[in-house]
Amino acid sequence: MPTHRFAVLFALALAPPLARADEAPALGPWERVQDKDGIVVDRRAVAGSQLKEFRGRGLVAVPLPVALAVLLDSDHSTEWMDRCNGSRLIQHESPKENLIYNRTHSPWPVSDRDTVLRITVHPDADAHALQLDFVSTESSDAPPVKHVVRMPKVTGHWRIRAADGGRGTEVEYQVHADPGGSLPDWISNMVSRQLPFRTLLGLRAQVVRRPDLPLPAALVADPAVIAAVGPLPSPAR
Repeated sequence: MPTHRFAVLFALALAPPLARADEAPALGPWERVQDKDGIVVDRRAVAGSQLKEFRGRGLVAVPLPVALAVLLDSDHSTEWMDRCNGSRLIQHESPKENLIYNRTHSPWPVSDRDTVLRITVHPDADAHALQLDFVSTESSDAPPVKHVVRMPKVTGHWRIRAADGGRGTEVEYQVHADPGGSLPDWISNMVSRQLPFRTLLGLRAQVVRRPDLPLPAALVADPAVIAAVGPLPSPAR
């Protein structure tokens, strides 16, 4: 074998493998951007993405079943989610899986963004917690809207855990989105700083406004969910 060909093969053997298209992108360290009113907001860079991933954490002063019912009430998300100007349930795919439509208002002259999300409930009985994972998908029941940009990719979760002897709920809201199109830097910074903070403030207000919202019957019938949620409050007489 010619010397130069051997050298090329040797160099290739030592080179690190190329990243696959389906591999998770590289993530930067979490950066604290806000700590106010008992709500902590962090964000981090995601390789190849214009928008940073953000995470908001705080406490809501209601039992876990109340917080869960509000989070699953997608038809009323516009009442409390920051910049949400459209939300509805598309369909129940299973007792622990829903398809919803969500639209986010953008300040002029930027176009609104929207997405279809599949939300899956994962109970964790040992931790007295549940995680609601969401990921963008498509549905013929929610086609693209004129003058609204359909976000190519959205992933994240809500994680809720019983706190304060069951009287409160710790909440974590984490999202990363590819907003599509082009966004000014100030929009990206505003989203990662203000949206999680205002959304958690909105959740605190909504659970007070709707403390008697029932959980879906199919979800309540799941033993794993009940084990994670704990005893449900008795119906009001």
